Amino acid sequence: MQIRLTVLGSRSGHQTVPAGCDVLVTAPAGTPLSAVASGLAATVGGPDTGGTAVLYAGERRLDPQRHVLGEPPLVDGAVLGLHGPVPDAAPDAAEGAQLHVVAGPDAGGVHLLHPGMIRIGRSADADVPLDDPDVSRLHCTVTVLPDGRVAVADLDSTNGTTLDGAEVGRRPVPLAPGALLRIGESTLRLAEGAAPPLPVVPDLEGHLRPAGPAFSAGPAAPAPAGHRTAAPAPAQPSGPAHPAAQPVPAVPAAPPAPPAAPPAAGPASAPRRPLGGLGAWARKWVRGEEEPAEHAPAGPPAPAVPDADDPAGLLLAALGPTARLWSRPPGRLDVGLGAGSRVALQDCGSLALAGPRTRLAGVARSVVAQLAALHAPAQLEIVLISADRARTVVQRREEWGWLGWLPHVRPAHGQDCRLLLAYDRDQAAARTGELTRRLGAGPLGADWAAADPSLVREAAAAHTGPRTLLVVDGDPGTAALRDLTGRLASHGAAAGIHVLVLAETPPATPASPLAETYEAACAAAPAFRDCGAAALLSGDVATAVRTFAIAGGRPCPPGTTATADAVSAAWAERFARALAPLKAEPAGGKPQRPTAAALPAAARLLDELGLARATPASLMARWAEATEQGQGVGGLVELVLGSGQAGPVGAELVHDGPHLLVTGPAGSGRTELLRSAAASLAAAARPDRLGLVLVDGAGGERGDGLAPAAELPHACAHLVASDPVRMREFAQALGGELKRRAELLEGVPFAEWHARREVSDRMVAPRRPAPGEQLGGDLDPPRTGTLRLRASAVRTGPAPGPGPLPRLVVLVDDYDALVAPALGSAGRPAAGSVVRALEAVARDGAALGVHLVASTARPELTADTELVRGNPLRVELEPPDRPGPGRGRLHGADGRPVPFQGGRVTGRIPRTATQRPTVVPLEWDRMGDPPARRPVRELGNGPTDLALLASALDRASHLVSAAPVPFPAAP
Repeated sequence: MQIRLTVLGSRSGHQTVPAGCDVLVTAPAGTPLSAVASGLAATVGGPDTGGTAVLYAGERRLDPQRHVLGEPPLVDGAVLGLHGPVPDAAPDAAEGAQLHVVAGPDAGGVHLLHPGMIRIGRSADADVPLDDPDVSRLHCTVTVLPDGRVAVADLDSTNGTTLDGAEVGRRPVPLAPGALLRIGESTLRLAEGAAPPLPVVPDLEGHLRPAGPAFSAGPAAPAPAGHRTAAPAPAQPSGPAHPAAQPVPAVPAAPPAPPAAPPAAGPASAPRRPLGGLGAWARKWVRGEEEPAEHAPAGPPAPAVPDADDPAGLLLAALGPTARLWSRPPGRLDVGLGAGSRVALQDCGSLALAGPRTRLAGVARSVVAQLAALHAPAQLEIVLISADRARTVVQRREEWGWLGWLPHVRPAHGQDCRLLLAYDRDQAAARTGELTRRLGAGPLGADWAAADPSLVREAAAAHTGPRTLLVVDGDPGTAALRDLTGRLASHGAAAGIHVLVLAETPPATPASPLAETYEAACAAAPAFRDCGAAALLSGDVATAVRTFAIAGGRPCPPGTTATADAVSAAWAERFARALAPLKAEPAGGKPQRPTAAALPAAARLLDELGLARATPASLMARWAEATEQGQGVGGLVELVLGSGQAGPVGAELVHDGPHLLVTGPAGSGRTELLRSAAASLAAAARPDRLGLVLVDGAGGERGDGLAPAAELPHACAHLVASDPVRMREFAQALGGELKRRAELLEGVPFAEWHARREVSDRMVAPRRPAPGEQLGGDLDPPRTGTLRLRASAVRTGPAPGPGPLPRLVVLVDDYDALVAPALGSAGRPAAGSVVRALEAVARDGAALGVHLVASTARPELTADTELVRGNPLRVELEPPDRPGPGRGRLHGADGRPVPFQGGRVTGRIPRTATQRPTVVPLEWDRMGDPPARRPVRELGNGPTDLALLASALDRASHLVSAAPVPFPAAP
């Protein structure tokens, strides 16, 4: 288990904010806080902490013995205080009205409105400070009356205050929930009440799994009733005077507003109301009376409502979490740059932003946060390349440090780094290499760089999988990186890769028109010209954004102009920390991110199966999922062979096979691959629904062969081809099994026969057990053509027919040694009978639910067999010196080879391997480096993965009362 924490030291001397340190804690699950408390304290206080370390999470003091790492509040992204509470921590509950900054240069603020007068302005003395150059130092006041109603009044500001388009003067006017308050370039909205957050369940490893379809790869649904069982404790950096602690109902989704005209810089031009009308309204406000409709204030139409994905609502969705989080359907990647200005990345491919660094960073944070809040990590990954040496590493790390907390930057399969970040050219080369390999494996093929733009558009429109957002900040450095990032910007959409290019330039003004600003941006970031759309920050203070398309490397004005939405660094930090502990897995826990990494030198099968810790519970969950998806009896037969460029590589025998042939020279890893296939099949189905028959064709002359796989509870027979008597018995048993199945099925395909049987079984009601019968007791004696049934499975009424037939997979190692046995081999006289039985499986087994998986070192000897003639599925393993055992290619019916590295199941680990809790300071600029790997020495004194899996499978089969398949079947 690894979790990332921030430790804040105690205040001392003239410090107003305690010094902090981000740390990575590695410890086994269930480790108490006391095991790492001194290490956490040492990161900010030095080795001598002055006694026992006292740690706080918010205002709560933590008990070192009772609080456990990985359980709330000690989850990923938490902030701990040493010897004192965490400053600016949110209260446990927040009630009453809230003021949300939904648009503008300082969007995203959420402010609690306390009773009385609250001043809003640009000054640090204001109760609600706004970083908006068009806002006066003290611009307006919002007053919460004793009865809960809210009023707003202007303070003789320079640019005035408007409420839903009507000008506000010094006299207070009512501020209704949902009304839009415009001050300077900022838009605020009043919100009331608190939406109940979704229940979250800790996984005891530092993450929280919210409930709801949106967090299991499905569409979002309304939040269920109930209370949260655990909640993250995100840090709340210094910022607004009244931070929010509880979520508020999310703004309902609305279609994008039409393009708006450029905002006026001076006071609103709305006509003023007569004094008499305002005085009459004031008297009614004091008396608590409602104003008649005919006296309603008149004025211009209300301004366009800001985009529904406003930063304030997204922050509350993350803090909840609420059902709005990660709720957008896959493939919709439109982002708002300002009220009325939206860009659809799925249409334009890539987006370029340019402007002064301060404003540019705020807009970029807003764009990335929108995508991270609305798309789950399984559907969107975020990659950062910030290697521009025009700025120091410290400056770049401070600007993008918040990004490292997002779960979207965690690496997936084959990405050799700790986080998808690049702060130097080596890291940038690794990130671009991963993306270009994926693009080359996509629909454009290896020659993707020369693909026609029309083909790119067609492939981008047809892409339905997960997406990638690549953020390229400035010049990546070398000529090769410039070329790759530019090609990713123009061609990446074909594989779901969308690029956000940032270029630091002066704002577009009359003195620096759009054409000059565009060329300056292309010089600062070469990939700028290859994007499909661009947005330039303009105006004297760069608070307006002008968006236009790019065609052929040239801008295509006119576009839309709006007030840019930007968020602060403190807002982004708080938002990312709220998302850090959240974990949403797709159905079955299978990764969905697209990856195309270089093949590893070695792979572990249990990792590819998602069973790094093979336990009976995880195996039973896997069996249940396979049953729901139609696998097992009468369904699919899927097996995983190893690790590929885009994740686990495997085959499905029913539709792709029905059989599999593995070829490769001596030492290429054929036997190990068959063991892995047996383990993969056993992990996918219960022992009573799938049986494994193991045959060592070369006898015991080549080592253990498939003997280790015989420990699996699914293994119902194991033949070593060196005993003629047992070989003949095996051939008769296998032939008899095929004949028995043919008689039972009567020409009906295997899957169809099971489907009919399930229908007939549902029409027969079970009887009550007779006296003396014990439910779940010992197994009944076997009946002809059935599995062993329990007393509770006995049914009354018409006999439903034979019991369900399990699928059977015959695995044969060294098939060529059976087809052409060596002279003097003890099994030579009986080899012919075994080969005839295997030929019958290859010819007729598909319709009978029997499949054959065989390996051969001499394919010329097996070229005339039924297995080769009637089966398109095969694996070709490479010689062991290129680059090692297990490297091969899987060929299917389409003929396209899929390279992979076979997953190993017989590697031994030392029994003495332990996990000692460690605390290491985080270096964000080094998180893009490959993780340091300690070489694992196979000492031979530990169990193999196959033995561990067999033990867990045996316990799981007893828990579900799954009797192994008998072979040969009882008469």
